[in-house]
Amino acid sequence: MSKEIYLSRKLMEQNNIPPLDMIEVRTGSIVVWSRVRTRENSEGFAISPDLARALSLKGSGKLRLRYEPEENRIHLGPVIGILAAALPNRSRLDDMEPTSLQAELIYLSRIGKGMRALVYIFLPSGINWNDKTVKGYNYRDRGGWESSQYPLPDVVYNRIASRKSEIKESVQSTLQRLAELEYCQVFNPSYLNKWQVYETLRQNPGLIPHLPETRRLNEENLSYMMGRYGELYLKPSNGSLGIGIIKVRKQADSTFKYTVYSRGRINSNCNSANQLLRKTSAYRKGKPYIVQQGLDLSRYHGSVFDLRVIFQKNGQGEWQIAKKFARVAPGKSSISNLSRGGRVITSRVLMKSLFKRKALIEEKNCRIKELCLKVASTLDKLSLGNFGELGFDIGIDKKGWLWLIEVNSKPRKTTSTVSSKLVMRNTFKRPLEYGSYLAGFPVKNGRRRSLKTSSSIQS
Repeated sequence: MSKEIYLSRKLMEQNNIPPLDMIEVRTGSIVVWSRVRTRENSEGFAISPDLARALSLKGSGKLRLRYEPEENRIHLGPVIGILAAALPNRSRLDDMEPTSLQAELIYLSRIGKGMRALVYIFLPSGINWNDKTVKGYNYRDRGGWESSQYPLPDVVYNRIASRKSEIKESVQSTLQRLAELEYCQVFNPSYLNKWQVYETLRQNPGLIPHLPETRRLNEENLSYMMGRYGELYLKPSNGSLGIGIIKVRKQADSTFKYTVYSRGRINSNCNSANQLLRKTSAYRKGKPYIVQQGLDLSRYHGSVFDLRVIFQKNGQGEWQIAKKFARVAPGKSSISNLSRGGRVITSRVLMKSLFKRKALIEEKNCRIKELCLKVASTLDKLSLGNFGELGFDIGIDKKGWLWLIEVNSKPRKTTSTVSSKLVMRNTFKRPLEYGSYLAGFPVKNGRRRSLKTSSSIQS
């Protein structure tokens, strides 16, 4: 046997592949010379066992084909790798918390199996840089993970689940080396820093009215902000899940009451910026913080809320709202994060409660979409890195104005939902479709787009 690729005459004509005896075939980061065999009375393509082994493939049945005329090369793909820091324990999806990383990775693996793509989960430790292969995993329907050797991917979907894991040297060096590979692209490259996001977004004049005033936390900036606003929030620049937030409120006697949201809630008082910094030093632990303007936000039945919008790129590389819901803070809390006891209601219920009239609700929803697109486009244009999905926390003040409270580059998704199961499924599937687009195989409405650079497969 030899390394051979079998191409139908129809497929060669569709993709403008010239008649050749030999051609380069690429899958992910592996490129192999192959003999070309033409089939007159068939469709699609197939590869020989020798070529499959050389490309670290078990077969080609899930892959599509496109011809790269500049390199005179056939590309079989897409190959999409989901990067995780650790593999979940062997367990059933039904037994897991729907917000857990385990549930998310299993769900992604199941969706990947149904796509015309090679999708696998991999760890930094599983990469063989010398032969450009990786130990990848897929979840078996009967339970447990199954491993195999795959080519390093066309596209990496970064699902490192925590900042603590992401800053490890092994993870950082892996991300850097993947980004430097000739045929590999990484999206969702890192968690976001709140101060850097604010500095980036304020370069767009159209966004400034939607950004709460924000400064780096030091005594001078804190003193200024305490004199300017009746309510402030001190937030860790690299924080998540509402942990470490400090709420500061000016009292009638010009003193300040503050609440630290740590494992519980800790309340105390202070008289000045200097005293506040000293009294909260142990909670901040020397981490960089920002100080942010408090807002006079609307309430839902007396409780603080924010809108969480999952904004994703689709299989055509275009931004769209994937999911929108409201997070309502418990009791008198000012923190609506679900990890802090917040609860979810549908955006439809919230908007109807706030705005009543259908025309006004539609107008506000249009404004929300416009704001999300403006933020995402600005980050695309001015930030380093490629984002395929973003989570926006949007506040609505008592005058109906929209405020961008926070941006999350790795919004946690759940395998349960209070709304449509199709919407939930698409929030998991869409990043994989975006990965397919990045690899050169765009999809439309969840299906393969019919282009000359794509073809159906016949193993």
